[in-house]
Amino acid sequence: MGTAAIKTVEMDEALAGQPVQHREVQNHESSLFLSYFPGGIRYLKGGYESGYRHVEDAFENWKPRLFHCKGKRNVRCAEVECTNESLNLGDVFILDLGRDLYVWAPPESGRLERIKGMTCARNIAQEERHGKAQVHILDSDWDQDETFWSHFGGTDAVEGIAAAKNDDENYWKRTSEQVALYRVTDTSGSVEITKIAQGEIKLSDLDTKDAFILDAVNGGIFVWLGKECEIDERRSALLWGEQYLKQKNLPPWTQVTSVMEGVEPTSFTQWFGEWEEGRKPRSFQPRLYQVSDKRGRLAVEEISNFDQESLDGDDVMILDAQNSIYVWVGAGANPEEKEEAENTAQKYLQQGALPRPGDTTIEVVYQGEETPTFKGFFRKWDDNLFQNEERSVENMKKLLFNQ
Repeated sequence: MGTAAIKTVEMDEALAGQPVQHREVQNHESSLFLSYFPGGIRYLKGGYESGYRHVEDAFENWKPRLFHCKGKRNVRCAEVECTNESLNLGDVFILDLGRDLYVWAPPESGRLERIKGMTCARNIAQEERHGKAQVHILDSDWDQDETFWSHFGGTDAVEGIAAAKNDDENYWKRTSEQVALYRVTDTSGSVEITKIAQGEIKLSDLDTKDAFILDAVNGGIFVWLGKECEIDERRSALLWGEQYLKQKNLPPWTQVTSVMEGVEPTSFTQWFGEWEEGRKPRSFQPRLYQVSDKRGRLAVEEISNFDQESLDGDDVMILDAQNSIYVWVGAGANPEEKEEAENTAQKYLQQGALPRPGDTTIEVVYQGEETPTFKGFFRKWDDNLFQNEERSVENMKKLLFNQ
C-alpha cells in the first residue's frame, strides 16, 4: 500500500495539489467508488492474462470459473473456487464456461443481486466474448439444470448447499466512539499523533501550518493538509493515515482520504459543527441509505450518486437531510420492517456521529405517497416509476436478453 501512497503524491503534484485523494482497498470499496461502476465490479484471479484473452484461443481449453455476486446494494462479483462449497442459497453466482454463462439465482437471492448478476453476465458475453457466448438464467429451474450441476457433482449436490448468509451489510461497529481530531507531526523522524479535540470539532481547531487526522468513526479517516505544509508532509499524508490505522488497530481496508486546505469536500466538512468557506455557510448533501435491523444490530449501506431508481420497493430506506430524517418504506418491505421503521430511524440517529441540531425531525414516507419536499431531494422524479413492473427481475430479463 506504501507504493500506492507514493504514486498518489506524484499525481497530486502533477495536478497542483487540488484533487481529493481517496484510498480504496479491494473487496471494501466505498459506495462512492462503486457508484462509478453501475454494472458492478468483477474481480479476476491472476494477472494480466486473466483479464485479456483472445476469444477463440481461450475457448479451446477453457477452465470453468465461478463468480460470486455479493452485496444487497453495491454488488461485487468476485471469482471463487468452482466447487459446491462456494455456493449458498442466498446469493447469485455466475458459472463461466466460455461459450456459455449460467446465472444461478436461488429463491433466497435478492432482486437487485439477480439483476446485477444478469447484467454482469451480459457484459461478459457482449464485450469480452464479442457476442459469441450465450447467457442462461437459472431461477425457477435453479436446482434442475443438468449442465450447471454437472460441474458441482450433479443435482444431488443441491441438498448440501449452504443456507443464505446475512453478512452483506456494513455494520456500524464503532458507534460508541466520537469523532476525533489529531495533530500530526514528523519533526523528529517519527510520526507523533496528538488528540486535540473530540466530539464537537470546529474549523478553528485546524491550523494552516500543520497536518491533521480526522477520525470520523464510520465515515472513514481524513488527512487534512494546511496550505503552509511542507511538500514532504504532503507526500506522507496517506502513509500517515495508514500508520494511524495500525496504531488504533483499525481494519486495514478503512477508507483514508487526503484533502487540502481550501478544497475540502462536503464529506469532510460535514463532521464539523461550524464550517464557513469565506462567507458561504457549510452545505450538507443529502445521503441515502439502505437500512435493516437484524438481530438487534443496525446495518447501514450508503448509496452514492443516488436517484429515484435507488429506492427499492423491497426495502426500508433512510434519506438523511441533516435537519430531517426521512424513512422511506417500500411497498414490498416485510411487516416487521414496516412496523419498526421509525424505531430504526431513531437508532440511526443515536448511532450516527454526524453533528446535527437537537430538533432533528423524523418523517415516515410510504412508497407512492411521497411528499413534494421528499421528492425535491432527487434530481428528477417520475410519479409513474413505481406504478409498473419495469424494474422487476422478469422485465429486466426481457430487456437484457429479449427473453
